[in-house]
Amino acid sequence: MTFTEHLAELRIRLVKGLIAFAVFTILGYVFRGYVLEIIKRPLGETVPLHAFDIFEPFFASLRIAVYTGVFFGLPFFVYQIMMFCLPALRPSEKRVIVGGLCAGVVLLYGGIVFSYVLILPLLMPQLSGFFRTGVEQTFSLNMYINKIFRFMIAFGLGFQMPIVLIILVRIGVISVDWLKKNRKYMIIGIFVVAAMLTPPDIISQTLLAIPLLLLYEVSIWVSVLLEGGGRDST
Repeated sequence: MTFTEHLAELRIRLVKGLIAFAVFTILGYVFRGYVLEIIKRPLGETVPLHAFDIFEPFFASLRIAVYTGVFFGLPFFVYQIMMFCLPALRPSEKRVIVGGLCAGVVLLYGGIVFSYVLILPLLMPQLSGFFRTGVEQTFSLNMYINKIFRFMIAFGLGFQMPIVLIILVRIGVISVDWLKKNRKYMIIGIFVVAAMLTPPDIISQTLLAIPLLLLYEVSIWVSVLLEGGGRDST
């Protein structure tokens, strides 16, 4: 294929990915009420959501629509990029790229689901119960939607750490021994990253840091297996 043909194919792939985003964004807007009910569940029934501006429900609906479009459209976009790149790769490179992208998507959604199912139900009662009396706590609709989605995205991004570490080991930037020797520094780094990705409270940071520490150990274990497999094949 010529350079112009490659650009044409890339444009087609990008358009298909953007169409997926657009379709799911429209669906997110149409079913915004159902989506709002889902993301309100960790908050419970005791803390209400309020709109403090006449336009807030509209902008909140747009936020829900965009987040929904990104959430469901991302796999289709990744698939289009992957199908564009694969023909130019060798078989061994294809296995690495496909495996890495698939694992990255799985870990992304795994982090999001983990935060929604396990972390948020534990976190929300703690955050909303600091003052038992004298304070009636309420949340802005826009603020709550933004915070919840950012929190879940932070977990999804944090769960990408094993992929990054394994890739660095595979390309020789770092080694398994380096990961083991610098474990204490990585622990500090994980807490720093957790503080950057989550809201500014120690509970959120710790709840993200703990699974990241476990994933760090998983990264070492998987890297050891891959190194052993690479030596066996040579």
